[in-house]
Order: sequence, then structure tokens, then C-alpha cells
Amino acid sequence: MERFSFYFLLNSMLFTAGLVHSQSVINIATDVSTNYVSEWANGSNGGSGFNPWGFDGYDAAVDTAEIADSTISAGNINSAGVNGGAFRIASDNYLDVIRSFDSGRSLLAGDVFSFSMTLNYRNGNKGFDLRNAGNTLFNFNVGNDTYTFGGVNLSDTSGENWGYVSDGVYHLNFEFTSHLSMSAKIERTSSSGSESFEIPNVALTGPVDNFKFYVSDTDDDSPQNSLYFNNLNITSTVPEPSVYGLVLGFIAAILVRFHRTRAN
Repeated sequence: MERFSFYFLLNSMLFTAGLVHSQSVINIATDVSTNYVSEWANGSNGGSGFNPWGFDGYDAAVDTAEIADSTISAGNINSAGVNGGAFRIASDNYLDVIRSFDSGRSLLAGDVFSFSMTLNYRNGNKGFDLRNAGNTLFNFNVGNDTYTFGGVNLSDTSGENWGYVSDGVYHLNFEFTSHLSMSAKIERTSSSGSESFEIPNVALTGPVDNFKFYVSDTDDDSPQNSLYFNNLNITSTVPEPSVYGLVLGFIAAILVRFHRTRAN
């Protein structure tokens, strides 16, 4: 009976601690365009928590990868300050810019990965992939007059009915419930209004250990055919260290009392 009471009390305390414990949000990785004052190029590594950028398919003669003013041809996702601007990529062939996480990390439960994008014309393809090694796990693509998010056609007139806007700003947010599951949300704001769409339970076939922004087969590398992105951020929610100490202290106290009771 004493043993039952002990375990019942212990489990009750741990359950209660799990319900009421406080949490803190810590920054895992961040990067913005103003970290590249002189040049953004293959091998650049501004910000923190990421590995260097890798450019695939880049041809300096016909492609563009630079920090530029996004408002020239699309929405405003420029960083504040003198240098301002956003990351810009353009190509009439293809250009992938790929990045992984520091120390071989993958995205885990409690992690939230977010960033901003903007674009104008929908010729060719422009978009973003969450990836495992070279495999795409989740995609947002704009091409052929269609906005596709996680396989959902947002442009379908019988569904979300996202029409063309020239100055749309897209905020993408991925909140991980485990290394193989997440919720995915996209919000668009423009001079025409705002829309949002969320997929609450996305099952992934592997852990996310890198991501890619890309453009391909646009008419040329003019600003109107470009993809702009900025404000890359990864946070993680973790229990406060004091909570661990409190729970362990309670457990130690109960163990001492339990052993004393048995000894008597």
C-alpha cells in the first residue's frame, strides 16, 4: 500500500509539473541581408547557427545572386538600416542556394523555422524546399500562374483562390512537434489584402537537415523575375532549468521520506 501511494504521488507530481512548467524561447540560428555588406556569394556565412551558403548552377554571366532592394519589383522585405535590401536570386536556367544547420543539426521538436519571401512574375519556377540531404520533404513553389504549398494549389478558384499580386510578401512558418512532424503556415500580405493557409499535421519522411531557395527557367534575370527572401530565424522552446531542479528536488524528498517510512 505504501509503495502504491509513493508511486501514485510521484506520478501525480511529475504530471502536474509537466502541465504547469514554464518555458523559455532560445535562438538557434538567424541571418539577415545586412550581414553581407560587401558580398553574398558561394561560401558566404553570415549570421549564426548555419553552415555556409552553397550555390548550385550559378553562372555569373547570366545569373544573379546579390543583396538588392526588393521594392524595385516586388514587396518590401528589406532589412532596416543603411545597407538594407534582401537576398535576391534570378536565373533563366536554374540557380539553387542551399544551406544546412551548424554542427550537423536537424530541426527537432520545439523548433520554429521562419523567414520572409517576395516575388512578382510567376513565369518559370521560384520557391523553397525543406530537405533531408538532397531529398525534398516540403515545398512552396510559384510557377505557371500557380502558388503551391505542401502540394496544395492555393490558386484553385474553388479553394483558397490566391490570385496574382505583384507586391506579395510571404511569411512562412514551420513549427516542429518532432523531428518527423510539423505544422506549416504561410501568410501573404499585399496592396490587395491578406491571406493565410495552414497545414496542421505534416508527416515528414526524414529529418530536416538543410533547405533550399531556387529559381529556374524564367525569361531572364530581371528584377521582376527574381525571388527575394530575408529574415531567416530558428528558435526553440525549452523548459526553464529551474523546473528540472524543482522536480528533482521533490523526487529526492519523496525518496528520502519513503525510505525512512520503510525503515521504521
